[in-house]
Amino acid sequence: MAAGQVDEGRTGPARLGFLAKLTAWWRRGKQQAAPAKGAQPLRGLAPATPPLDRLTLAQWLWGAGFNTPGGEEHVLNLVKPFALNPAMSMLYIGAGLGGGARAVAAKFATYVTGLESDDALARRGMEMSTAQGMQKRAPVSVYNPDTIELRAGSFDCVLGRRTTYTLADKERFLRVLVAALKPRGHLLLTDYVLEPKAQAGPELEAWRRQQKRPAQLWTAAQYADCLKRFGCEIRVTEDTSSKLRRMILAGWAQMISTVDLRSMPKQHLLAVVDEAEHWVRTIGALDGGALRTYRIYALAGTGEVKR
Repeated sequence: MAAGQVDEGRTGPARLGFLAKLTAWWRRGKQQAAPAKGAQPLRGLAPATPPLDRLTLAQWLWGAGFNTPGGEEHVLNLVKPFALNPAMSMLYIGAGLGGGARAVAAKFATYVTGLESDDALARRGMEMSTAQGMQKRAPVSVYNPDTIELRAGSFDCVLGRRTTYTLADKERFLRVLVAALKPRGHLLLTDYVLEPKAQAGPELEAWRRQQKRPAQLWTAAQYADCLKRFGCEIRVTEDTSSKLRRMILAGWAQMISTVDLRSMPKQHLLAVVDEAEHWVRTIGALDGGALRTYRIYALAGTGEVKR
């Protein structure tokens, strides 16, 4: 493999190539950003440099209005099966900063309701929608995934991105989403899942430790079986792990080539290094095989979903 080339392999340990470079950069940066041994902080003085805004860092990686891998083009590709038009309404669960919701609304003149569980993300996302004059067509609001309630039969389609893998009661959440769809409405989920045929190793455990909420993984088959019980017709179950891996590496390649990391204050560099550690561990878990990401696309039935 040529130096700097992105390794697109789906399994196996991290190899030479861009991932190895990113890992080496992370380790080197950790050493450079760490305080000198024995150094004592100055007492009575406020830090000279404010912390690096995590949402600014996220957008350096994934693009303006996006806080996770997969920018505007990726989201527009995800919603292609919806065949959106101006008469339709869409729910976007896990909307983050709202970049995807705004892209869909602008492309198809569709009303997109964005819901995000992180309050800071939702606030910033709504500010961005308002600044772009899209506060009505692509609003972003905070919601609680454990207690979510939606009006039955209110949406033509629902897109959920990495919103369920930490939920204990996935069945309730999915039941609410399916019930919110009109008859034959579209549901598309992308999420982390467990590969039952792969042995869980230290890579998966390292990934689990870095989650803000404990990961409670289902298999792709469990998602499909649950949706079938709610009357859905499963159209696609696709392993998208290699796609996510490519998006992660492309985001870091883009940031490293466009942001002047050498001139950063050490506090900011440390934040970048911590973010790199997060994604290095995610790729490690994907390469280990036990952690996968899947795209599950289904059509709602024509009957009422029992609550």
